[in-house]
Amino acid sequence: MTIKTRNHTLICLEDRTYSRRVLLRGALMAKRNGYTFEVLFFYSPANRYTMLHLLNIAESRKLSKSLGALTFTLKRTKNEQHAIKQLVTLAQSKQVKEIMMSGAQQKDMLALPFWKRIFCFDKYNYILKNVPNIVLVLINHRLYNPFENGMYKNGREAYLVKQGNGKVPYILSHKSTRKKDISGLFFQLENTDKYNGIFVFIRNGKVKYIHVYHGRTTIR
Repeated sequence: MTIKTRNHTLICLEDRTYSRRVLLRGALMAKRNGYTFEVLFFYSPANRYTMLHLLNIAESRKLSKSLGALTFTLKRTKNEQHAIKQLVTLAQSKQVKEIMMSGAQQKDMLALPFWKRIFCFDKYNYILKNVPNIVLVLINHRLYNPFENGMYKNGREAYLVKQGNGKVPYILSHKSTRKKDISGLFFQLENTDKYNGIFVFIRNGKVKYIHVYHGRTTIR
């Protein structure tokens, strides 16, 4: 599918810096301006993937569709420099009006002295230089948390372990002992026992949310 319009927005997500806020605000701003928009999710096979990355991708795809994105595309990339060059090529071919992305800086880049950073690849300046008249919007980045209303802490990797057969409840654990254990992310409810919250995992290609009370839950 080829999209060519002068009122089109690219919303860019990255596997290491995904933020629900970037997607929500990007879609809102595009709609306010009367623009169509599509979502690009850049990922690198060199990164070590965990349940966190898989949920980022699954949630991004689901949310993009519900917000009315024309397309959601996974773009394989070697590194950040390669990703930005792909982005510029797409923006030029589709006559994009706006590009929206996370404004997060990598920790290893921030640790470098200023004189070294000057000679490093600057993705923002590269976009502005190679896509004339583009509007580049940088959105504040946060860690992955689908519950950004302050009720839950950022997710941590956890497992649901079933100790027995039948209708025995699952137990929340931070270690896996069997292949049958369910891997996911646990979001602890603020100001409460550490075993109360929501467990998020993927089953049959869909993201599932279940409540955990005192470290126990059931799955239907």
